[in-house]
Amino acid sequence: MAFDYLPILAENAAPKPPRKLYRAPRIGWRPLGRPLNEMRVSLVTSAAVRQTRQRAFTAGGDASHRRIAADSDIEVIVDHHSPVGRDVRRDAEVVFPRRALRELARKGVVGSVAPAHFSIYGGIADHDAITERLAPELTRRLAAMRVDLALMVPY
Repeated sequence: MAFDYLPILAENAAPKPPRKLYRAPRIGWRPLGRPLNEMRVSLVTSAAVRQTRQRAFTAGGDASHRRIAADSDIEVIVDHHSPVGRDVRRDAEVVFPRRALRELARKGVVGSVAPAHFSIYGGIADHDAITERLAPELTRRLAAMRVDLALMVPY
């Protein structure tokens, strides 16, 4: 179910001024093409999660992404600077639920887990960088892994 994340965030962002809401010119949602238990699934998080050996994300405007192996034993770091980051730094599973997705695959709820997931730095104000570079690159990489469904986990 889709919901407006930014208005909710803006209500709880005091004392900072509310963030400007951006409405994409076209909606990227599509209906599922087949049953979920036949689909290969990947995660995309906006929590700026990365593997320890990867280059750190930079705050405010980093429109890059990191490919993270789906193995839930690989240690990750959260670079996103957020006032609610304490719990996320204790357990990145909160915003990057690799173990939970693996369990869904084990139970047959989803068909399989893709070999990798992706992470971006949420709150990027440069919408052209997102629509012209970041989103198309993520789309290409997900398609190359034959991902049927990418679950966006906002932060």
